[in-house]
Amino acid sequence: MSEKYLKKVENEMSLGERILSYIPGYRGYKQKEIRREADRIIRMMIVNKLKECKDNLRSSFKNPTIINKLNSEDLWLIESILNNLDRITQRIERAVAGYSGFFDAVKVKEDKLDLIMKHDYALIGMSENLKNKIQELISLEYFTNEWRNKLNEILQYIREFDDLIGKRNEILRGAFE
Repeated sequence: MSEKYLKKVENEMSLGERILSYIPGYRGYKQKEIRREADRIIRMMIVNKLKECKDNLRSSFKNPTIINKLNSEDLWLIESILNNLDRITQRIERAVAGYSGFFDAVKVKEDKLDLIMKHDYALIGMSENLKNKIQELISLEYFTNEWRNKLNEILQYIREFDDLIGKRNEILRGAFE
């Protein structure tokens, strides 16, 4: 998180918070809380994008005639995409925060915070790309080879998304130095 952002937040603090900032240790504590809140907001933004992806995909199959024409392979691909979307959504929603509080079981040191933030930024981009890929799928003619290829591409992309979430979790567990 940039110093510029932290200064902006400090400028928006109430008079009481500004007075408390003169107490030794309070400023650092407040900055940590701002980082924790920013991490939570970022993760919830990603979760909301993923839920939107799932809703868009589901709504594209509301027509019963389309559902009746799905073969078993198509149905398996669609169910796999939906199940994997659920999985990554839950993993992000329940992910350990990128910044730890005083009493948290998992402590995140400053040097790893930047790496976590880079992963979070990549996850934001991936969630936006996934949304676009699903929109592309919806715009395609159903049951064509292009449509089936796009389903496979989306499933593979979600697996890559899941891998990036796993790497984020490894960083938080201290697997990377």
